Amino acid sequence: MSRLTLFAAALLVAAPLSAQDLSVYGSADAGQMVPYDAATRTVSNEALQSTLYELISLKHADHQAHWNVVGPQFYSLHDLLGDLYGALDPYIDQIAERQRALGMAADGDPGRAASGDGLDAFPEGLLADYNVPKILSERYMTVIERIEMRVTETGDAGDSVTQDLLIGTAHELEKHLWMLRSFQRQADGQ
Repeated sequence: MSRLTLFAAALLVAAPLSAQDLSVYGSADAGQMVPYDAATRTVSNEALQSTLYELISLKHADHQAHWNVVGPQFYSLHDLLGDLYGALDPYIDQIAERQRALGMAADGDPGRAASGDGLDAFPEGLLADYNVPKILSERYMTVIERIEMRVTETGDAGDSVTQDLLIGTAHELEKHLWMLRSFQRQADGQ
């Protein structure tokens, strides 16, 4: 017998009976301990699930462009896009965890995200550096506008926590949009 097996056996023997009996963790009331009524949770979950799909798609679009951008601005855009797709991870996680806090399952499957995001397919192949900021800006703007509608919907439903999370998410996306937009503007404001 290996040392690890002996150690595990010793822990099991030394553990109190209640630690070995997982039935003590069960609670018939646990499923009912979720915030808000079913109608509010439904509104919030629909808003959160749509946002989750869109954020996953934005992350994949940023990553796709990061890999495939070509041209004189390659290095600048490559670095920026790496920052953008990395910055989306915490928001994706917070949206999914909010769904779980409301007693709903979070669906982050990439295939379902791609078909459920309501966004146009992202271009395949190499991407000219001058096109990347415009393509991504349009996607970000669409998602921001949708999230702003969901902010109102979740607020009207009475879920201020989800509303606040969506406001924070929109804030981050607006920052990304500003960075992308800056590549498309001249110093004279054009």
